[in-house]
Amino acid sequence: MSETTVGESLHQLMHAYKRALRRAYADAGLDLTVSHIRTLKAIRGQMPCTAQDIAHRTQRDKAQITRLLRDLLDADIVVKAPHPDDRRSQMLSLTGHGQDLLARIDACEREAHEQLSSGMTQTDLEAFLRLSRLMIANLR
Repeated sequence: MSETTVGESLHQLMHAYKRALRRAYADAGLDLTVSHIRTLKAIRGQMPCTAQDIAHRTQRDKAQITRLLRDLLDADIVVKAPHPDDRRSQMLSLTGHGQDLLARIDACEREAHEQLSSGMTQTDLEAFLRLSRLMIANLR
């Protein structure tokens, strides 16, 4: 198999997966961008955390994260509180509304994952995960 075929296949898979997620989010009435969703997941994974923690976890510029957080704060999805050890920093956590949104996002993603893996055995999925992790590591 040529590199072009592997690359094209990965490209098509990535875009098909993104379309399935966007469709599931839209069907659920969620109007958040993928960047907002990644930010919410980063907060959930390390709650409470700082904007710098999120920037590091998502590998995004802190200025980008600050803009995303402003949107999430304004929508009452995220709340901030003073950092106990660093007066220049704020601790971020999800509001109840934010936790509810993430539960809906998780349901959308489960739906997309089920669609994506339809007709695949557990062995197929494990092989895909092993190979995709190896490819990711090879490109780092």
